[in-house]
This record gives sequence, structure tokens and C-alpha cells, in this order.
Amino acid sequence: MNTRDDISLIPQDAFEKDIKEGTLGAEEELWLADPETFKLADGAQKILALEPAKLFSGELIDCEIESNTGVHDEPAGVVGDLVSRRRVLLGHAEDLGRVLGTSGTHPIGDWREQEIIDKPHYQRLKKKLGWLIRRNNTFSVHVHYAVRGRAKAVYLFNRLREYVPHMLALSVNSPFWQGEYTDMHSARVLMFSRAYHRAGLPGPLADWAEYADYVDYLKRSGLIDTLGEIWWDVRLHPGLDTVEIRAFDAQSDPARTEALVALAAALCDMLAGEYGSGELAPILSNREIEENKWSAQRYGLEGVFIDHETHEALATRGAIEALVERLSGTTSRDLSGLRRLVDEPTESVRQLEVWRETGSTREVAKDLAARTLASAL
Repeated sequence: MNTRDDISLIPQDAFEKDIKEGTLGAEEELWLADPETFKLADGAQKILALEPAKLFSGELIDCEIESNTGVHDEPAGVVGDLVSRRRVLLGHAEDLGRVLGTSGTHPIGDWREQEIIDKPHYQRLKKKLGWLIRRNNTFSVHVHYAVRGRAKAVYLFNRLREYVPHMLALSVNSPFWQGEYTDMHSARVLMFSRAYHRAGLPGPLADWAEYADYVDYLKRSGLIDTLGEIWWDVRLHPGLDTVEIRAFDAQSDPARTEALVALAAALCDMLAGEYGSGELAPILSNREIEENKWSAQRYGLEGVFIDHETHEALATRGAIEALVERLSGTTSRDLSGLRRLVDEPTESVRQLEVWRETGSTREVAKDLAARTLASAL
């Protein structure tokens, strides 16, 4: 008979190693497109064959590639890695006759034309999820924050759920799907986190044992082969000893990405401080958080959030401004870029402006590619 240790996906020393807490890393998902039509085009597997696996990885479809950063103390170092990797990818894209871009969804990409990459993990998902996984042409930024201690990691996981709407509202960058305006500022959320049973906003965990038992249940029953098949907006990453935040649409402008990494880091700093002080905050139910997440998905910064204490409706932008002020008293991170982000239009608004000016989703894709190129010059 197999024992739990024989099949566990969780390292025995997960979150118990003597690591430096609060360090950061990130992954950024980008797309390749044809320079004439600006439709999604293959090439990721050719690039991956030429580059170190620690810098880039495949991400489901052959028009998508993921950049992976090193470990850094501050957001600027993380984004410095992302920009340097964009430069490498831009060179490969030019050699392949492609353009590089990034956004939460591709404005005109047709999922029916995309090829699942020849990687066992994604071929297994193709068999398991069929049409759903083939349709998942979405792009995001994931931020990692290093944590020591299992109970602490679970507390950060539980509390970060409350701020998924804030992170999404600032990062919305996907109003289009298959060439159509979706009336959403984040179609990525619609097409990914609302489509899969193991994605989106996770429920709270009672403790580490509940998490370990859940992973054990999924693995023993054959439902997952890797922890990467748990796609929650916030998830624990036992292999890296990090809490991973997956709520952000991908951004064309690296300065915006740096501000979002700072937001994630500052939130974790604040929550780590709560845990250390012993003054633990209540953990909210999904149904309350989901109301704000829906507003962020639909309206970006122009909607309303519900205050969880008073149950009053607040302007989303005002709610986030209040959060940033609160964070400024609980972290040493530089929040100047985040403050600018609150005052600026989101990248979804930029996409809609181009569309309304030109009447063309192709021009939106062209603009995204141009801004991605400019970001790395």
C-alpha cells in the first residue's frame, strides 16, 4: 500500500526552511503574433529550445511564453528581470517573423487556431479538460512572496483573498475576446478563473492540515498530477516556500507591473505584521469578496466596492486609495508607483480608447505589440 509520503506533492520541509522572508519573484505571460495580421502565431517551442529553462517556460499554447524572474528583495529587481527577458524574447520574435505583446487576453486571437505545446503536463490537461483547456488563451502576472512557517503561510493565504478585487481592479487589461468587446474590463477572469472548478477565488483554509489533506485527496484520486493544477487567485507554493498571487492581468507597461508587485509585497508585509503581532483579523467568506471581484472584473476602477465592516458601497478608486494609505504605515516598500497607478486609467481603458478611435480590434493588438516593444527599448 502507498503511504502518504510516497505520493505527496508537498515537500516534507515545506515552509519550514530557514529562508529569507519577504523576498519576491514573478512570472509574466506574453504572446506571439503575426506582424501582418496581428493574430496569435506559434513560435514559443522554438524559443524554449534555445533558452535556459530557468528563464522561460512553456505555458499551454505555442503562441504563449512565460518569463521567470530570479529572487529579489524589492519589486524593482523583479521587474528588471522581466524587462531583460522581454529584450531576449523580442530578439527571438524578430528572428521568427513574429511580434511580441502582452495583455490579459489577446484582442483577436482565435483559440481554435492554437496548438497545445508538446509538453506532458499540458497534453494531460488537454485530455482531462478538452474544449475548456483549448479555449484558455489568457495571460497574467504571478507574484511570489517568501514565507517561513506553515501557520503563517495559511494566514496570509486566507487574508490575501480579501484583496483579490483590489489587485484585479488596478490591473484589468482584457476587455476583448475573439475580436469582440465583452463589456468586461477583465475578460481573462471570465474565460479562466470562472471556467475551471479549481480556479478563481479559493475558500479559506482552517489550517495547514486542511490544505495538505486537500492536496492528498486530489493526488490520491488521480485528479491532479502537480500542484500547478490548482489555479486559485491566491495559492500556496510549497516547493518555493511562497504565497503566490495570481490575480493580475498581464501589463504591457513594466512600470505598472512594478507597482503591482509592490502592492502584492506591501499587502503581504502588512499581513505578516498582523500575524506576528497576534492581532489576527477575521477571515471573510467568498460570497462577500466575490461581490467586489465582480465589480473589478466588470468595471475596473470605475465601479463600487462594498465595505466589509459597514456594508456600504464605496467608489472602487476611493477604496483602493484608502488601502494604499493603510499600507504606507505597515511596509517599507516604495509605494510611489502604486499611488500613480490609482490615479491613472487602467490598460483596459487604453485598449478601449484605441478601439473607439479606430473601430478595429486589430489596431488594438497592434498597439499592444508596439507598447510592449517600446517598454524594452
